[in-house]
Amino acid sequence: MTGMPSPFGLPELFAGIIVVALNVYVLTGGADFGGGVWDLLASGPRRNQQRQFIAQTIAPIWEANHVWLVLVVVLTFTAFPPAFATLGTVLHLPLAMMLVGIVLRGAAFVFRSYGSRSPEQRRNWGRTFAVASTVTPLLLGIVIGAVSTGAVGVAQAQIGAATFRDVFVAPWWSPFPVAVGVLALALFAMLAAVYLAYET
Repeated sequence: MTGMPSPFGLPELFAGIIVVALNVYVLTGGADFGGGVWDLLASGPRRNQQRQFIAQTIAPIWEANHVWLVLVVVLTFTAFPPAFATLGTVLHLPLAMMLVGIVLRGAAFVFRSYGSRSPEQRRNWGRTFAVASTVTPLLLGIVIGAVSTGAVGVAQAQIGAATFRDVFVAPWWSPFPVAVGVLALALFAMLAAVYLAYET
């Protein structure tokens, strides 16, 4: 049938790639973040061995996993600039905190493994790594929850007419996005538990 528009074009192709890349990031990077959660929760007489095992397990792959997130950001920016502008504007607070968490987590992991000269320094960097590994997936889930509610688009239309809180805080700091963030954190911890048990 000639003349009928194709239901599948470049926007659908790029959206599909974004969805696949985001899911791969959640599955691979999620296990790494979950490892940080278990690092934070390690206790008992074997906690140092547990933390050392977690570090040895995620060390070969943790940095490469962020390539998927970079792909998601670049494709969203190039293929869907209005959506990227809306997300980057309305959700700039949780996104900025999430990026700071990713950088802090990576820096803390490296400094704890290679740059610490004393047990106290290793403990401090380990604490930073564990806290950043917990807060970052929580924020990622909050962003996903905020987008799924539709509040981001409503807030974008209110820029300049509503308060700072109504536009830049309320869309993501509400019960549903926070619940999605807690769910994401729990799922990441479960992924890490399965992965670490398999490696053990």
